[in-house]
Amino acid sequence: MRILVLIAICSLTVGLARAQEIVAPPIEAPKLSADEKQQLQDRSKALHDKASLMRQQAEAAFTAENNACWQKFLVSSCQKDAKKSKTGRLVEAQNVEREAREIDRKLRIANFAEHQQTMAQEAPKKAADAAEQAEKNRKEREEAMARVEQKRQEAEQRAKDAAAKALQQR
Repeated sequence: MRILVLIAICSLTVGLARAQEIVAPPIEAPKLSADEKQQLQDRSKALHDKASLMRQQAEAAFTAENNACWQKFLVSSCQKDAKKSKTGRLVEAQNVEREAREIDRKLRIANFAEHQQTMAQEAPKKAADAAEQAEKNRKEREEAMARVEQKRQEAEQRAKDAAAKALQQR
């Protein structure tokens, strides 16, 4: 049983080591101006719309061709040809959609890089603010502890005074 556990641990360790070797390299983030971003967004939207239209046209053409096949003698052969035609049109639409997704991906990467850069620039200020807040919290805590200690001492003094007064009255 111990041997099985040892083998399992060893295989997990080797697997983790290999997984660390396969890590993908970081992606180069393009630096885009606002105009370039807007142009890419417009291009992406146009490509998405074009691909959608191409799919709709492929479906409409297939339906028309398929309906026309019923008028022919070799119906199944005609339907196969209509299906091949539809598949070809859908592949073209997928290629256009792929290009649009590639543009979307490029925009997401650029936006993420800008966000990371902004976060890196704001990090020292946030760290300073956090340190300032921590110092403020520490001082408030010390003041509160001092007030508690003072009240404790006052309570002890009142207790001593009450005890002394009680002794004097006897």
